[in-house]
Amino acid sequence: MAIIHLRPALPQDAAILADLGARTFRETFERICSPGDMEAFLLRTYGLSQQRAELEDPSRPARLLEIDGEPSGFIQLRLGHREPGVAGARPVELQRIYLLRSCHGLGCGAVLMSEALAVTEAWGADAIWLGVWENNHRALAFYRRWGFAEVGEHVFKIGEQVDRDLILARPLP
Repeated sequence: MAIIHLRPALPQDAAILADLGARTFRETFERICSPGDMEAFLLRTYGLSQQRAELEDPSRPARLLEIDGEPSGFIQLRLGHREPGVAGARPVELQRIYLLRSCHGLGCGAVLMSEALAVTEAWGADAIWLGVWENNHRALAFYRRWGFAEVGEHVFKIGEQVDRDLILARPLP
């Protein structure tokens, strides 16, 4: 039986999150992006200095999930950011909930989402929201099982490629 451990991600974990972010993003989107657009996006979004800066920012806490001691996924939240259509006076963005494909089906997604909800509720947030690619059907089904509903959309660019992300949100108690 696998041992699943979740812990706060610290600035010294920047290389781990950079690697996980790039690997999981590539697993999901590589087949629909040009190689040049993909590489430029990964470097800008998941570069080591970018990850370190995000982990040092108190408004962007993250949790790292390890399976049998191996980094396998993470969540990152973002306070003070919202999209049109997101209700609530104090919403929190679930900016990233990433899990390596090899770990799907092990219950780790539920562990990550439960932690995201617990942290946002502890902050006194009244809503949680996220953006998800409109054709990521597995993720959409997962979020809907957790009570998220579509409240809007926005454009998501990977280089020259323009995609449509759905904005999903759910109220918190």
